[in-house]
Amino acid sequence: MTDAATGAPMVVVLAPLLSIVVPVMDDAQALQGCLDALWRCAAPVEVLVADGGSGDGSRRLALDHPLQPRVLVAGGGRYRQLAAAFAAAHGEYVLCLPADARLPSGAVPALIAWLATARPRAGCLRRHAASRAPLHRWLDVWARMRASWTGGGYMDQGPFFLRAAALRSGVPDAGPYDTAELGRHLAGPGRFAIAPVSMAVSCRAYGRGWTVAVTIRHQYLRLRHHLIRPFAPASAHRRVDR
Repeated sequence: MTDAATGAPMVVVLAPLLSIVVPVMDDAQALQGCLDALWRCAAPVEVLVADGGSGDGSRRLALDHPLQPRVLVAGGGRYRQLAAAFAAAHGEYVLCLPADARLPSGAVPALIAWLATARPRAGCLRRHAASRAPLHRWLDVWARMRASWTGGGYMDQGPFFLRAAALRSGVPDAGPYDTAELGRHLAGPGRFAIAPVSMAVSCRAYGRGWTVAVTIRHQYLRLRHHLIRPFAPASAHRRVDR
């Protein structure tokens, strides 16, 4: 391609199809493994770590990691971390990963290939709990059913969004349901896609056997959001460390 006025060759810079966002808050212990897994993927994707003000060295760990992710600082809740990362990212799509996520080596290329043809507005990966105990296997199945029925995915499902649509909508202040509410707003039941790509998670929220208590608390928070708080998108206030 050449410049019409000068005839000189033009350099066309294409935005990447996928950026990966990892929001953290005192997650240094889990973050190391997450970044290691992404490093082993060796895929040409942009990775951003959005720190909420950790005091355990999470930010330093990310800055020193050979993956060399971009590191942002955005306080005020996870939804603000996500909003800041979405604004700073360059990918057409953004994939959100919890710090305890572990992607297998072929997951990123497979997701990029699938996104290039499927072109969803929002969706999530196929969650697989690291523990294959019967309860965790059931939670994996339930997570996929819930995502299809409600049109949104939780953070531990690896939700992804068309970045331009997410920026227009804004990330809702909905506690642990921020990504689920964003997916429901952008796609909803019937249009929320579940990609044929797997992701392992530790299910650390259920690690002490408090499954019922955790579930009740999560449902209380979601009900409180719907009854008391409207869809309130976050603005993208952040500091960039690298």
